[in-house]
Parts: sequence; structure tokens; C-alpha cells
Amino acid sequence: MTSKLPFELKNSGLFKEKSYVNGNWVESKSGKRFDVIDPGSGKVWASAPDNNADDVDVAVKAAYVAFESYKKTTPKSRAQLLLRWDALIRENRDDIANIVTYETGKPLAESQGELDYALGFTWWFAGEAERVTGTIQTPSVPGRRILTVKQPVGVVAALVPWNFPIAETLTRNTTFRISPRKSGRTSWIPERCLQCPDNESGKYATIE
Repeated sequence: MTSKLPFELKNSGLFKEKSYVNGNWVESKSGKRFDVIDPGSGKVWASAPDNNADDVDVAVKAAYVAFESYKKTTPKSRAQLLLRWDALIRENRDDIANIVTYETGKPLAESQGELDYALGFTWWFAGEAERVTGTIQTPSVPGRRILTVKQPVGVVAALVPWNFPIAETLTRNTTFRISPRKSGRTSWIPERCLQCPDNESGKYATIE
């Protein structure tokens, strides 16, 4: 279903009312949904899938399959992905700010400020992707060396209010499952990045 928005978007593709799993927008297995309420007016203006343990299981499995290939990507590739994400947020800043305002009830200027703050993270971690290095230490025992090698360990479950930790996750060759708070998150810039040519199969994340 698609709700009639109480505001206009320049890019209507930013507004989603389904979960993003394994490259597809899907409903919850139960078919249940919950309302997204505008705190400013108290009115329902959208809805989102009410996911349960069955949905989580599918999402985590999809993220793990993606991890097996994503962990082999180069630092340059990860940096390029994050730069693309950064560019998409900048391109759609005003639309996203409108959605955030209706989701949270905060003034539009504050929503725009939140996005500008988030852009600091995406820009920084795009550079950080190519600065992930190990270390070599001299131990107390002669004739030996201590090596520290940083390697991806698996899928990350991001139980977060919004999107800030995602950029750091991508720099570390790690896939992730995002679960925003149940007040309802409908503007998902990650999906715009994940569906761009850099990631044709949408494999780096699942969003619930």
C-alpha cells in the first residue's frame, strides 16, 4: 500500500512503507502493519510492516549470504559506495527533511540540521574506509613479532533510533540488519544507495 502524503516530495521514490530484505521491498510475513503518527498533529499519515521473529530470521540469513561476498570487497570499493550514499543524501536533503519532520515532530530547520550532521558521518567514513589498517608491535620476547589484522567478523544488527552507525559498518566489510524504533521510519536513504549501480542486487543491508 502507498499512503497519500500530507506533503509533496520532489523524489517520491524516497518514501517507502515496506521492509527492505535481500534487495526487495516486502511486507511482514504476518501481513500486520502499524501506524506512523505525526507528533505535531496526532494524525496517522503512513504505516509500516509490523515484523516479528520470522521476519528477522529471513533478514539475518539474507545479510549473512551478502556478507560472504561483501567481506571480500576492497577499501576503495567501500569508500566509493559511501561517497555515492553521501551524494544521494545531499541530492535529496530537502525531501528527507520533510519526512523526518512528520516522523518526529521536530521543526523543519532541525530536521535539515540532522541531515547535515549525518552527512559529516558519511563523508568521514568514506575516507576512513581506506584507513583501516593493522599494526605490528615489538614484544618483550626477542625474535618474535605481534601482528594485529582487522577482519570482518559477520552480520551486524543495528538496533538504532536512526541511521548514524551504518556508515561505520560498511567501512568494515560488514553487512547489516537495521531495525529502527517502532514509531515508524519511512525515509530510507540507505535503500537509494543500495539500489544504485554500485550494488545492483541490493545486498549490503536489510531494513525493517
